[in-house]
Amino acid sequence: MLYRLPPTLARAAVLLPLLSATVHSAVAQDEPIELADDPFEITDPIAAPPGAAEIGFVGFYEQARRGRVRDTGGVEAELEMGIVPGLELRLGQTGAYGNLETRRKLGTVTDLSGSSDDAGRALWGGATRFGALYQLSDDRGAFPAVALLGRVRTLYGPSRPGYETEAVALVGKTVRGGERPLGVHVNLGWVARIDPQQGERQNRFFVNASVGQAVSRDTALVVTYAREQQERGDQDYSVVQAGIRHRLKGGTVLGLAAGAGTNRDSPNFQIAFAMQWQLSEGWR
Repeated sequence: MLYRLPPTLARAAVLLPLLSATVHSAVAQDEPIELADDPFEITDPIAAPPGAAEIGFVGFYEQARRGRVRDTGGVEAELEMGIVPGLELRLGQTGAYGNLETRRKLGTVTDLSGSSDDAGRALWGGATRFGALYQLSDDRGAFPAVALLGRVRTLYGPSRPGYETEAVALVGKTVRGGERPLGVHVNLGWVARIDPQQGERQNRFFVNASVGQAVSRDTALVVTYAREQQERGDQDYSVVQAGIRHRLKGGTVLGLAAGAGTNRDSPNFQIAFAMQWQLSEGWR
């Protein structure tokens, strides 16, 4: 014999999961927005919870200071997935078209010293990357949040494909908490090129630093400085960025950044727009 729930209990059984999801979403929305993330060249050291997944897209435009072709446009995408507490996997893809010599992490695919056919032309290039982030500590008391990020990367363009490994130390600290926190973040990285061609730099370093100030729970202003070694004879990639990150009611985050290079081998200016979606909030 089938037993039917009373109407009141039946309605409660249907509404309870929806109410739970709504409450969980409201709690997440009540937390201050992340101060370090796309479209800025900075990575937060906080690992995604187990089962959580987020995808982000960044569109960008840059103008080089010199060359017959000065414009570069492209898009980046990255998927982040929490595996176990403190560990997340990352899969990313970048594609760009134009003067690739101004694109950080893509400059080594545009060595045209042995080819005159591609000189002065807009070119396609890109990178596929796979890595993992492991969080070592939380931002508590006087101690900052610290994490390690390791990646392998394949770069492709007009020259033969390049293969690189990347190791990054990520540090983040909330200087002032509350509803409008102030935070600082630093990324220190080392890139090693596998099987470099003659004349290419086998190892190079980079450093990114940012200051983020939340002006509300859903909006933050961010200023970032990024610097990375380039090939021998070129000045380091060096860019200052400023912009805004804003979280919509459903949890989608929008970001807008504008930047300018500080030397002849960095972009004259750049602009980037980002969108991030939370695909899953994890296992609770």
